[in-house]
Amino acid sequence: MMYGMQKERKKKVYSLKTDNKKFTVMLLLFFMIGIQLCFLSKEQVMAASGLRIYNYTTKKEYTYTDAQIKVTYNGKQISKDSTPGILQNGYALVSYKDIFANSPINADCVYDKAAGTVSISKYGTTIVLKIGSTEAYINGKKVTAPVAPVKIKYVKEDVTKILVPSRFVSENLGFKYTWKKEISTVAIERDSFPMLLSYNDGEPFYYTGTQGKVTIDGKAVDLGNMPSVITNNTAMLRAKRVFADSAIKAKYKYNSKDKTITLTRNGNVLEMKIGSSVAYLNGNPFILDTAPMIVTNHDVETSYVMVPGSVTATCLGFDYRWDKNTGTSVITSRKDSQTEKPQESIPNNNNDQKEEAPELGDSPVTWDAGKIHYQWETPKELIRSGTGVQTIDNGSQADESGVIYSVSRIYDNKMYVNSETYAIYSTAPFTKVTSNAKGNQIQLDISNMYTSDYTYSMSEISDGILNTVHTYMADTKNSRLDFKLNTDKFTYDLAYSSEYNNILYLTIYYDYLNKVVIGTNDTMDYITLTCNFPINPVINNFYTTITVDLPGIKKGFGDQFVNITDAINLYYTSVYYTSDGTHLILGLKNSADYYIAEEGNSFTIMLPKDKNTIPVVPKEPDPGKNDPVVPENPVSGADQYQLIIPNPSGLKISQIEHEDQYYNLRFSIKLPGDYVSYFSKNPIKVNSGVIKDVSVILNSKNKTEILVTTSKIQGYKLYADKNYIYVKVANPKDIYKNIVVLDPGHGGSQPGAYYFNTYEKTLNFKILYEIGKQFFESDPDKLKVYYTRISDVDVSLGDRAAFAEKVGADLFVSLHMNASTSKSVYGTEVYYSASNNKPNKAGLTSEILAKLFANNITYALKTHNRGIRAEKYTVVHKNTVPAVLIELGFMSNQNEFKKLSDPDFQYLAAKTIYETLLQVFELYPTGR
Repeated sequence: MMYGMQKERKKKVYSLKTDNKKFTVMLLLFFMIGIQLCFLSKEQVMAASGLRIYNYTTKKEYTYTDAQIKVTYNGKQISKDSTPGILQNGYALVSYKDIFANSPINADCVYDKAAGTVSISKYGTTIVLKIGSTEAYINGKKVTAPVAPVKIKYVKEDVTKILVPSRFVSENLGFKYTWKKEISTVAIERDSFPMLLSYNDGEPFYYTGTQGKVTIDGKAVDLGNMPSVITNNTAMLRAKRVFADSAIKAKYKYNSKDKTITLTRNGNVLEMKIGSSVAYLNGNPFILDTAPMIVTNHDVETSYVMVPGSVTATCLGFDYRWDKNTGTSVITSRKDSQTEKPQESIPNNNNDQKEEAPELGDSPVTWDAGKIHYQWETPKELIRSGTGVQTIDNGSQADESGVIYSVSRIYDNKMYVNSETYAIYSTAPFTKVTSNAKGNQIQLDISNMYTSDYTYSMSEISDGILNTVHTYMADTKNSRLDFKLNTDKFTYDLAYSSEYNNILYLTIYYDYLNKVVIGTNDTMDYITLTCNFPINPVINNFYTTITVDLPGIKKGFGDQFVNITDAINLYYTSVYYTSDGTHLILGLKNSADYYIAEEGNSFTIMLPKDKNTIPVVPKEPDPGKNDPVVPENPVSGADQYQLIIPNPSGLKISQIEHEDQYYNLRFSIKLPGDYVSYFSKNPIKVNSGVIKDVSVILNSKNKTEILVTTSKIQGYKLYADKNYIYVKVANPKDIYKNIVVLDPGHGGSQPGAYYFNTYEKTLNFKILYEIGKQFFESDPDKLKVYYTRISDVDVSLGDRAAFAEKVGADLFVSLHMNASTSKSVYGTEVYYSASNNKPNKAGLTSEILAKLFANNITYALKTHNRGIRAEKYTVVHKNTVPAVLIELGFMSNQNEFKKLSDPDFQYLAAKTIYETLLQVFELYPTGR
């Protein structure tokens, strides 16, 4: 029994143990279920606060729980709360369509479903992104985006969106971008637009330069809606507001007939003329660097007379200074301004004065054919402007009155692509029809005809130029028909049907885009459009995209899209037609200003190479209207000369002085004696649209000076017989056989090396210009030289290199002095760039040119030849012609410095460089 009890106890104990195990298992099971329930609960919470998203690339649906991105533009939300942006790898992705297309940003966006790409264009920049890839293109250039675009569906909204990296797109389109992490918001902002201006009644352009201020004796002048502007490196100020309606208190007069400006103060009388480079102070002539102009601010539709600030202030007895940091013309009173003699106010015209002017590098450009990339043209035989028959009268009386019962378009007239013909049907022959046109309406008066009051709607006619036709009775017996067109640019004619005398035809010839020419010359890209009528396009500049709309104008060729690989800034061009007109899109490599020139029915859009360039645009001569004057005894055909100057006393070429002032876009011809009155009676003939102005003055040396201003750098050559002085004016390469750009290194605020109280810039300039010009400017027929600087100013390295292409140079030579931390190093080195070492047409390379200079200089000057070296110095690396940089010697070596600063050594150095250039052209002739 005892045993049985023990056995039973064991059994119970066992049973208890077994129950404990089951209980433990159950506890674990409940614990695991609890954890799962916790996770499910957490996911349910996450799902409630997150976004269910389906990714088309991964083909998976998931819950997005990170920050939901909002987007603002100029402070206002443009994103949708129901479909917010998302974060991916720390980058904010937003809907390209919501944010960049359907918002005030208003970018042009295209989704190519087949290619899986999104194209976003604004302000001249086109960004192409591919879904699922970080490979992107900006204006055709391959780049890497920080994160790939994604195509997703917002499951709850059942909306599909393509999301793109917001910062990458915004900043590449030129917008300011700020990420506000604390509120998960992307802030996109836009800078203010430039002023829309025009100069001297020219075409409007967006001025993107400095909008300057003016102070007089420390007090700011309220310039109203017209701040000062910078052109040709000169600050132009409001004449009346700054110099008359201010503390200066000059007496101001503007004669609108002859466009003269007169400012008088304290006995000084300053006379200037709009567009003229010649001014007069107290009757004494002097030359302006920049002519006065009329500037129209189209934002407020007001015009202002603007004058060069520095010279005007100086002539009126004030000191002038340009503050580059603040963009301010600082005008201050002189202590002796009340007693100063008028003649002492005449500004100094030497080049040192330019250092005070804003250094913006403006240089005018104008239209020149250059290389034509593409040209589309409608055959001339398909274009017509009408016969001019707008009245029909057969001189007879109708036997009976008729009824006009229908007006319809005739489609079988396919002779001309720019015409539409409409037939007017009546029950009796037409006898007399008169017409007139006003605005966009043609009115026909038809005698002895009845008609009902009815309006025909022509809007359903595809591509029709006609909108409506209204028929009604003008009086009790005569009908009137009003044809309302969609444009006011048209001509028309009337004609009877050749078969039926009860049908009258009205043919309307409307504006048509006949020709498009895309080209590049040495200073710019251009697009010339030619229509039947003067063109009034709507142009918008969006940084790297320029759109040109021609409302109501059709074109005579198919839609075009071309990539342009060898232009300066033009990347692609698209020409297409829609129901509201013809449109052009100009894609640019970089943001650029555009300028326009209009002549007759042609309209040219110019994209200058220099971003800050503000061109002065002359009109091309009209064929037949500006035929060259034929003198009595021409040297040869007079049509080859752009200037024909009456010869006042049979002067020979040897008696005529001339000076090329290419840095101011002009040249001067000087005749011994006073012939000012002679030329007022015997005017100079101009046969070139590139010549902007010709002024004649008597200079201080009692010589008659003829100042010829051009729209771009031109070469010139003089000829003479007893009756005329002939001047050939053309691009430098068409005038000169051999052209070189000489670059005195450093200058202005970039002095270069400094040893023994001497700056490198001083030695470079003295050898190459002050001493060298007696060689380099001695005979343009042998060697024509252009200098990158002719005074102590800083010119950017890029501008120096680009100058060679601008003037059509054959060679480029830059002069520098060397230096080393080791005072024992000495000798001559010549550098070139291996990247700019292709042979020119004559077989000359930069490396060959470097060897010739290294050998000749060291032989003639007895310096140590340290050889030639290939380096990527900007002036040689980014050049377009064979180019070298000469390091003549080491300023850091005392013995060599003595040579470099010795006048005899400097003279021989300049002479050796000159003779080496002549040798180069003998060995490698240009062939011109």
